[in-house]
Amino acid sequence: MLTIAGRAVRSADAATLQTVFETDPAYFPVIEAAPLRPDEGVQILVERPPEFPLERKHVWIVDDVAVLDVLEGYPDAATWYLGLIFLARHVRGTGLGTQLIEALCAHVAASGATALRLAVMPANAGARRLYHRLGFTFVARRTRTSWNGATVECEVLERMVA
Repeated sequence: MLTIAGRAVRSADAATLQTVFETDPAYFPVIEAAPLRPDEGVQILVERPPEFPLERKHVWIVDDVAVLDVLEGYPDAATWYLGLIFLARHVRGTGLGTQLIEALCAHVAASGATALRLAVMPANAGARRLYHRLGFTFVARRTRTSWNGATVECEVLERMVA
């Protein structure tokens, strides 16, 4: 579990997730090239790469203002993948994002993994600055397809945690 105040999300929490996401619907066109889905709270709990086991997908919510979506052991056993970090607009710039990333890196290291990987959209300048400041380095560029079929280029970044 993360060492900051947060809790693992269960399917019963989908409505709470949706409420958190609805605090900033403009966020999703930037990171997904698609609008916020009316069932985003449900989708975040089940979306994962094909054949990836659901029991290794973790979603945490922190104080009903932040959400982390993480894949344990993806794309390889030594790496975890941060699929989403969402902070409600009113808590951005408060240091919470830094705290969450640092806590997640410590959690990943304690699990025995050695790296945390993520993808960031070029248009998400604030997130890019945060990740670079926290020691993430460029791994690759890839094309990502959102739920509505829109494609965007993103940068894959990685940070060693152990």
